[in-house]
Amino acid sequence: MDLTGHSTDFTVDASFPDAMRRFVSRTRRRWPQLLLSGEPVAQEEDWRLPEPDDDYSGIVTFSSGPEMEDFWEENGYALDDSGQGPYAVFYRRHTGPLHATTVSGIRTDDPDVVQAVEGTGLLMAEFYTVSLLTPEDPATDPFSAAVVDDFVGSFDVTV
Repeated sequence: MDLTGHSTDFTVDASFPDAMRRFVSRTRRRWPQLLLSGEPVAQEEDWRLPEPDDDYSGIVTFSSGPEMEDFWEENGYALDDSGQGPYAVFYRRHTGPLHATTVSGIRTDDPDVVQAVEGTGLLMAEFYTVSLLTPEDPATDPFSAAVVDDFVGSFDVTV
């Protein structure tokens, strides 16, 4: 199978495992027969991010059920006839420091946060690098855009 799909990349804080649980819940609303890494999910509240291997890397795949799993094997990360397709989250945990000189491009509804954070430095002791692989480019595909929106929204603990 050829590698397909579109990667949207993030650097996220240590809340990633909890955000992933919320992301699974959001996906389950879209796909009641959700399969994660090819397995059914009994209760998303009980689901936990798989323990990473020694290199702290992991992958979680998402599909709507057995039919999409078969479609995936044949077509890779692509949209099916319903305009939906499988996707995956690739992640790597980092326990060393991350320093950035300047934070820019803040996106929030709170102008006070923008004023407080824009242009500051960033210091993190533990973080994850994450690639969300969707069937198409979210800038042009509504389904892929909805998946990215759900992922980003999963970091909002007020929802």
